[in-house]
Amino acid sequence: MARARFYHAMCLGAVLAALSACGGPPARPEFGDIRFNGEPKLHLAVSRVEFVREYQANLQSPHIEEKLPVPLSHVTENWVRDRLEAVGGPGRAVATVVDASVIQVPVPTEGGISGTFTKQVDTRYEARLALRVEIKDDHGFTVRTATAQTQRSQTTVQGISLDERDRILYRLETDLAADLDRQLESDIRANFGSYLQ
Repeated sequence: MARARFYHAMCLGAVLAALSACGGPPARPEFGDIRFNGEPKLHLAVSRVEFVREYQANLQSPHIEEKLPVPLSHVTENWVRDRLEAVGGPGRAVATVVDASVIQVPVPTEGGISGTFTKQVDTRYEARLALRVEIKDDHGFTVRTATAQTQRSQTTVQGISLDERDRILYRLETDLAADLDRQLESDIRANFGSYLQ
């Protein structure tokens, strides 16, 4: 009798363990922050660096900014924090987010037999990122300006999971951020003159 109870308890425990293991949804993938601290600082002869969010995320379709693994406006703030450093001098640097938008555009698919048996492209994501860096003198007048305007697009096929979509969007964001970094550094070096130390 004791052996039967022990066997019953073991079976019940195994069933409960199996149920608990598959009871919840799978964990969503974790995405690292998009940073630029592997690159050297750009030292500016100003008293401080300010960050301004001119662009506000649009929550209306076809915009999907709120669904991104890392908000693009946060990526631009990271760029300012990681790449710009005030080393002292008159005036200030002002970095302004001009655009940080992503839209989701439906792509027409082919019907009929060929459309039924093939995975077709059905969505295109269009991302834009723009940042302006200005040197302003003590009177608030802009004396130097550097800008970057980048854009990329990516298509996806029918039937991908949310995790796959997020991985695609994250890769799109990292590529866009790398473009922004290259453009801004080039423009700052070309236009800031003695303000770049």
